[in-house]
Amino acid sequence: MKTFAAAATLLAAAPAVLGQYVGLAARSASPIHFGSINANSGKFWIGRETSSYCPSSVVPDCDTAYPGNVTVFAGGDNTLGLDVSVPGGQQVYIAADGSLSFTQAHSAYTGEGSVQTGFSKSESGSFGYLSWTNGFVACPSANGTSPYQIFGGGYSNNTACLGFDFLTSNYTGTSAWQYA
Repeated sequence: MKTFAAAATLLAAAPAVLGQYVGLAARSASPIHFGSINANSGKFWIGRETSSYCPSSVVPDCDTAYPGNVTVFAGGDNTLGLDVSVPGGQQVYIAADGSLSFTQAHSAYTGEGSVQTGFSKSESGSFGYLSWTNGFVACPSANGTSPYQIFGGGYSNNTACLGFDFLTSNYTGTSAWQYA
């Protein structure tokens, strides 16, 4: 009986397999509701297309092998990354200015004052949830409309920013070689 109790304790402490997933914003009656969360220019956006790169000198058929038209995340057990094939991967973090950001390929540099931890993914019914210590907000462009840039909660004084739930949906397709 003691062996069973010890095994049950170990299994309960084991982290869940998090897999690959895409992100969606949930904020009812808002312009960002169910908007895709996309990587572009080192930051994350709602209303801006995913930007990726694949070196044709390394991968003969980039369009088929790594289409890169969807932003795919991996992890969410304190740290978070992008599901990429580039050696070294790409890490997701909160930059010193509060923006949800990702490292460039072949580099782990996140800048002074950045935060790489505090991410947590959980499952609940049809969608999962990604959370960060202080939540997430989406801030509109200078003209007050799309695209919306994503920040960690508590970093922006912009009253036009919208708090939202970061929904996740499992993804089994092909992602990108790297995001750009």
